[in-house]
Amino acid sequence: MQLSGKPRLALGALLLVVAALPVREAGHDGDDGPPPPPCSPVDRAALLGFKAGVAVDTTGILDTWDGDDCCGAWEGVSCDAATGRVVALRLEAPRLPPPRQRYMEGNLSASLGGLEYLDALVIRDMARIGGAIPASLSRLSRLKQLYLEGNMLAGGIPGSLVKMSSLQFLSLAGNRLEGQLPPELSQLSGLVQINLGRNSLSGGVPPTYKNLFRLAYLDLSNNFFSGAIPAFFGQLKSLALLDLSNNSFSGEIPASVCALRNLTDFSLSHNKLTGVIPPQIGSIASLNSLSLDSNLLVGSIPSSLLSLKKLWNLNLSRNGLSGSLPPGIRHGLPSLVAMDLSHNHLIGGIDQFFRSISTARRTKMISNKNASSDISQVVFPQRLQHMDLSRNRITGALPEFGGDGASLVWLDVSHNAIGGQIPSSVSRLLRLERLDISRNQVKGTIPVSMAAMASLEWLDLSSNALVGRIPDNLTRLTSVRHASFRDNKLCGKIPQARPFNLFPAAAYAGNLCLCGKPLPPCRKT
Repeated sequence: MQLSGKPRLALGALLLVVAALPVREAGHDGDDGPPPPPCSPVDRAALLGFKAGVAVDTTGILDTWDGDDCCGAWEGVSCDAATGRVVALRLEAPRLPPPRQRYMEGNLSASLGGLEYLDALVIRDMARIGGAIPASLSRLSRLKQLYLEGNMLAGGIPGSLVKMSSLQFLSLAGNRLEGQLPPELSQLSGLVQINLGRNSLSGGVPPTYKNLFRLAYLDLSNNFFSGAIPAFFGQLKSLALLDLSNNSFSGEIPASVCALRNLTDFSLSHNKLTGVIPPQIGSIASLNSLSLDSNLLVGSIPSSLLSLKKLWNLNLSRNGLSGSLPPGIRHGLPSLVAMDLSHNHLIGGIDQFFRSISTARRTKMISNKNASSDISQVVFPQRLQHMDLSRNRITGALPEFGGDGASLVWLDVSHNAIGGQIPSSVSRLLRLERLDISRNQVKGTIPVSMAAMASLEWLDLSSNALVGRIPDNLTRLTSVRHASFRDNKLCGKIPQARPFNLFPAAAYAGNLCLCGKPLPPCRKT
């Protein structure tokens, strides 16, 4: 699991640029001075050309496009207060779930190329605006922002966009664009943002893109790009977000990217990358999120990762990583919210690892020989919400838990070789919603204290060596939607109350002598 979103860089200031010219927005006339001029007839005709290309508009925006003055009450249209020329067109559908979704259906009219004073063109999330990107848009030499996101645009990215010499922000994400990246875009030296995610683009990254020195945001995710990750990315010193996830990039992660001192979000997940994680990765001190999951990476987790003080999301799952769990995290990763190391070949003791991330400190006086030390208990970091160590080769026993579990909501240590018993102190993880200890070698009984874990929604203790009964007081866990106790050595009556008597029989199969709904009735003695 990854926190929804895959986590993103906050680029509000980057994505929306305040126009340098004074602007008169639709419906906002000034109260003082002479009346502003009406909009240019040329611009009005260009806008009506766009409207004519839209067959259906459920957003209601184009209903306001009536009358002679497009600078008056035409929604989404902004004009220069001095000249009456249209300088911005921003059409954005509200984000509503189906079937309430609002959209425009039609084609992107070539007439928009006639808005020669346009500074910003935003047609976002209209869902059914299709056709090719008009070549006429290349006439917009003053354009700084071009956002055509969340539509149905098809065909290739026109190389003629290079004629937009002022362009700084380009997003064509969430369309049906095909073909390769046009090398000509590298001539737009002022580009700060390129977002082409969620299309069907292919090929490699043109070597000419090394000239985009001002680039701070590059998102090529969810396409069909292939080939090696260019080493020249390490020369783009302004990069703050680099997302190449969900493609077919291959080869090794170039060590040069570790020189990107401003990088905060870095995702290479779901590719075909091989080799090791560069040992210099810890030199990217600005990193907030690192996602390298679902590749073919091998080797150990670099110790330098533990020095990333700002890192809150770490996902290295579904690779071939080996070696011990990283020790000494207590001295690093203070901002950690989510860590996913699942589906690898990691070894080491679960107890030592949990103690390495524990924030517990000795609070008992050393001279008090009868007092136990608090260091024996694990206290998870205050911000930590998600921990997944499943499907590795981890051994040891779960330690005693202290504190109130901080913010931890997900703990999955399934499919390992963990032994010992479930500590009664697991009940201190009060906010835990998912607990999965399945497919290990855990022995002993199920602690009755677990009934205090009121937030639990998923509980899986299957395929261990647990004995005794399922505690009756677990029926207090009314939020549980999934539970499995199968393939243990449990015996006795299943708690006969919701939700435990409603789970399928498979949730209790493979034990010694469990009985009661949903299994056959217990024998009377």
